[in-house]
Amino acid sequence: MCFFIQTIVVEMGKRKVHRLAEINVKQFVVLGDIMSIKEILSDFPIIDEVDYLNSASIGLVPSTVIERTKEFFIDLTRGGTLTLDEEKEVLVYDGLRGEGSKLLGCDEDNIAIFNSVSEAMNSIAWSLDLREGQVLSTDIEFPSVTYPWLRIARKENIDVKLISAENWCIPIDDLISEIDDETRVVVLSHVEYLNGQKFDIKKIAKQVHEVGGILVVDGIQAAGYLPINVKEMVPDVYITGSYKWLLAPFGAAIAYISKKLCDELEPAIVGWRSTEDMWNFKARELKFAATARKFEYSTSAYDVKLGLAESIKYLRKIGIEKIYSHNMDLIKILGEELGSIENVDIITPENRGSIITFKINGKDTKDVVEKLHKLKRPVELSIRLNMIRLSPHVYNTEADILYFVDNLKQILTKI
Repeated sequence: MCFFIQTIVVEMGKRKVHRLAEINVKQFVVLGDIMSIKEILSDFPIIDEVDYLNSASIGLVPSTVIERTKEFFIDLTRGGTLTLDEEKEVLVYDGLRGEGSKLLGCDEDNIAIFNSVSEAMNSIAWSLDLREGQVLSTDIEFPSVTYPWLRIARKENIDVKLISAENWCIPIDDLISEIDDETRVVVLSHVEYLNGQKFDIKKIAKQVHEVGGILVVDGIQAAGYLPINVKEMVPDVYITGSYKWLLAPFGAAIAYISKKLCDELEPAIVGWRSTEDMWNFKARELKFAATARKFEYSTSAYDVKLGLAESIKYLRKIGIEKIYSHNMDLIKILGEELGSIENVDIITPENRGSIITFKINGKDTKDVVEKLHKLKRPVELSIRLNMIRLSPHVYNTEADILYFVDNLKQILTKI
């Protein structure tokens, strides 16, 4: 069974793969029936023109989500309070709170809405009011994960210890062995941005909680394709953002905050949305909301919050488990193909998310990427620390992977 949109043929030895033409439905069966497949592909029209393998940097937003977000933005900017009256503004985050709770596997009362992962991370870090002890992370973390704690350490008697990577990966036993009675916080990514390494959050949480510590997880490189259930993994905080794997506009993030932390902490950043009654307006009275909502504080770009809710709904309609299976099938093919190329050194471990990063020994990485960008159908990817990072998602196919590999081989023979 097949359908026809546009023909791009990739020669891989004796194997021919047709991109969006006579595509064998079997390679998509994991994503649903043929109608949903057509719908998915039509929601990302740029894929016909570009081999987009860069969701770890910025994910593509489905056309349906763009239209819904734009519609709300236009209605709000033209209608003002006719569109968003006081009652509606109280409830404006509720759609995202509900979708966020379904995505992360928690109660709505444990979801707080933010503008970015960095904002959420700083809010939590400063709200903990740490005065002494150790904060543990890794030396391959994205800076926004470690910077808030390094800043606190300038003010308080806090030691921020970063576990060193070996061959670009963090040995989990080394990490766990460093968790002791001095550990106040362990903060790390669920999936590392650089190498795609996936951590066993449940195993780490068990050790952290045994010493009375707090586990804070940045899930921006995981949520959107990796099935997540915080009730099973039991981190104390799990944060993720809109614009990568969740396929939503910039400017929105959600955070799961455990009930224990919600009950114990006073937010470091507060505003009119932090209170039990937003419209109270009593300048002398500060009564926080009883839920994670107390970490929300201001008016914001409500349209992108709605956009994130729509994107999560979109992904859940396809099925996160199905997307995960699809993505990891592509990653497996990519790893096998890259592993057969001389002088290519993959740094991503087997325990990984939907990311593969590799070095090309003896070649100029920027030169290789520049040539990939200049193809008739350019390949979009990222350079990180002079290595190439690829990150396929729901809108990619095996043909996209083989198109990249075939062109990479040809480029490497010419330079």
